[in-house]
Amino acid sequence: MQPVNQTSSAVEIRCCRNIDEQAMLLDAWNQSYCQISRGAFDGSVSSFAAGGVRVLVERLNRTVYQRGQVARSKLAVGIPFQLEGHALLCGQTSHRDGLHVFSGDGGFEFLSPDKHVVVNLEIEPGAIGDERVRSQLDEITSLLGAKPGVLNVDPARLQGFREVLKHLLDAVAATPTLLEDAGVAASFEKSVIFGLAETLQGMQHADPHGNLEARTARNWQLVRGIREVVEESPDCPLSVAELCARFHASRRTLQYAFEDTLGVNPSAYIRAVRLDHVRRELRGSASVTEVATRWGFWHFGNFSNEYRGQFGELPSETWRRGKNRAD
Repeated sequence: MQPVNQTSSAVEIRCCRNIDEQAMLLDAWNQSYCQISRGAFDGSVSSFAAGGVRVLVERLNRTVYQRGQVARSKLAVGIPFQLEGHALLCGQTSHRDGLHVFSGDGGFEFLSPDKHVVVNLEIEPGAIGDERVRSQLDEITSLLGAKPGVLNVDPARLQGFREVLKHLLDAVAATPTLLEDAGVAASFEKSVIFGLAETLQGMQHADPHGNLEARTARNWQLVRGIREVVEESPDCPLSVAELCARFHASRRTLQYAFEDTLGVNPSAYIRAVRLDHVRRELRGSASVTEVATRWGFWHFGNFSNEYRGQFGELPSETWRRGKNRAD
C-alpha cells in the first residue's frame, strides 16, 4: 500500500490491495475485514481532517464482512454514495437513503456490497472548540441513538447533504493546503456538523414489527454467532456438517440464514474464511503447503485455483511478497 497523494497533513489518499491494510486506515474503528466475494481486492480510503471532524471516503470493490467498535470518544456516521448489492448493518437492510450509524454500544457488523462508496464522518466532540457547534452535537448525539444501525431519513435532505459533502471534498482534494488555514478548517467543520444536523431533522421511523425485517434480524443473529466462533477460533470448522454439529442446527436452517443475510451459502462462507486465514498466515510462514494443510486444503491444485479466484493472485505470490518484505 503506497500513498497516491499526500500533499498536506490534513489530506491523505491511500489505495489498498489488501483488506487488512484498508481496515487499519480507519484506526479509531478497531475493524476486522473478511472478504466474501471472489476476485482481486481494490480499495481506497481518502482522509480529510479539520478540527474535531475527520471525513473518510471509503471505496471497496468486493463484498466484505466488517466488524468494529468505534472509540467511545467519537461519533461515526456513514453517508452512502454508492451501495449496489445486498448489504446489512447490524441486521438491518443497508440502503442508499439510510444514514449508517457505526458508533455506539456493542460495536457494529456491516456486510458491504461489491460496489461500495461511503463517506464516513468521524466526529470527536471533545475536540470541537466552538460552543455553538458543541451544542449542536448534543442534539445530534441524541438523535443518533445509543446503538449502531440504519436510520431512515428524508431522501431529499440526505441528497442535499451528499451534494454539500461532494463540493467540500472536491475543493479540498484539488487544493489540500486549504485545510491548513484555521478559518477554512473551521468552516469545513461547521459545514459537516450542521449539514448532518439538518439531515437528521428528516428522520423517518420504520415499523419495528415488520415481518421481513424481523426474519432478517433473526437470521443475522445466527450468522453473527457463527462468525464469532468461526473467525476467532483456532480450529475453524472445515465443513458445513461440522458447523451444523457445533451449532445444533440443520443444514437447511444454516443455508437459509446465510443466503438471506450474506447472499452466499454456508460452504462458500467457510471457504472464504479459511482462505482469509491462509492469506494472513502466508506472510510469515515457512511454506505455502504448511499453511494450506493447516486450514484443510489438501488438494493443492484446487487450493491454488480457489485462492486465485478469491484474491486475484496465486498463494505463492502472496507468500513470496511476504518473504521479500521480511528480508
